[in-house]
Amino acid sequence: MADDRDFDVREFTDRLAAMTEDELFGTMDELERASAAVPPAKRDDSDVFAKIALVETAIEDRFPGQLLAPYKDWQQRRHTTI
Repeated sequence: MADDRDFDVREFTDRLAAMTEDELFGTMDELERASAAVPPAKRDDSDVFAKIALVETAIEDRFPGQLLAPYKDWQQRRHTTI
């Protein structure tokens, strides 16, 4: 996932709201992988971590009281079928 220096928060959250659960979880997975590639010295300049926080909020809004458990379950199911 490319690092969009000045991403539009409203547009990104609107896209998240329209996503299926698989798309939302896939976006989180991509962002987590992208965050691992961001060198520590460049983390302040990266939007990846802000996007992760927005996706976390979207997941928590869809699954109240479950935090990221549905995402973690999705990851486990996905990795056992690959």
